[in-house]
Amino acid sequence: MTLPLDTAPGPSPDEEAVRNAGISRDLLDKARRELDAGDFLQASNKAWGAAAFAVKAVAEKRRWFNDADWKLRRIASIVSDEQNDQQIIRSYDSARLAHFNFYQHEYDYREVEQAIEAAAYVAAQLEPTLSPDYEPPYIDAATETKIRSLEQPTSSFDQARLTNGRPPMEQRPPVSPTPPERAADNGAAAE
Repeated sequence: MTLPLDTAPGPSPDEEAVRNAGISRDLLDKARRELDAGDFLQASNKAWGAAAFAVKAVAEKRRWFNDADWKLRRIASIVSDEQNDQQIIRSYDSARLAHFNFYQHEYDYREVEQAIEAAAYVAAQLEPTLSPDYEPPYIDAATETKIRSLEQPTSSFDQARLTNGRPPMEQRPPVSPTPPERAADNGAAAE
């Protein structure tokens, strides 16, 4: 079955899935480092980002539009139901709350650490669903309705992606760019 994102210009959804999974892993590492450094705000936001990009990777792999918060939560809910693991959606929601902490600055060390653990759980549970061999189990009619809402463009952003696509991978920022100070240490010129 060909879905709209299969025909969009630019990188394939499979390439986007790999890129998003890499961003998720990178953000988890950064969240842990930020927590250890005592920067709870950045650690909170990176925990949320790690969970969100893990979900976006699944969405791309399945050719689902994923440009809105409600879509990401719906995707996490679908995979949670598929795997009969309600801890996935609970962990996703916990990581999502860490994003709000970025603006409110109320979490202490342990709360941020829990958000990072929640994001890590989401990423770990969703990773197997990216395999070409992964077969989603039987899904009921309600889940099928949720899926259909993700397969069709619902926003101007979705429409633009179908029309314009995304820039080629070589024109996009790397997943883990080398910081200028590390580039200089390696003999590369800092830009």
